Amino acid sequence: DATLKIQSAYRGFKTRRELKESGEDLPDLKAADVVNATIKIQSAYKGFKTRQMIKQHKEIMPDLNCAQVNDATLKIQSAYRGFKTRKDLKESGEDLPDLKAKDVVNATIKIQSAYKGFKTR
Repeated sequence: DATLKIQSAYRGFKTRRELKESGEDLPDLKAADVVNATIKIQSAYKGFKTRQMIKQHKEIMPDLNCAQVNDATLKIQSAYRGFKTRKDLKESGEDLPDLKAKDVVNATIKIQSAYKGFKTR
């Protein structure tokens, strides 16, 4: 690793010296066209490296159409939505109902029994 850094630094030094001796100017690195070209080259290279990595690790990537992956996705989304809703309620100042209150317990039991009856039919 150190050898590569030393070689790279030397090549850069050598190239800059040759450009200086030949009388050519180095490009203005802050010019808009140079910046845009740099971004385009970097983007293409990052895309290439990403495609290369995906190609090498294709067996590691999960099958997104798999039932287990879909179930896990739904659970994660559900947990996040619950978290987000509780956070929003807390920020808005509204209080959550007391889950141990008699009327809340009765309503919960009614909802659960209705759902269980629906599920069995």
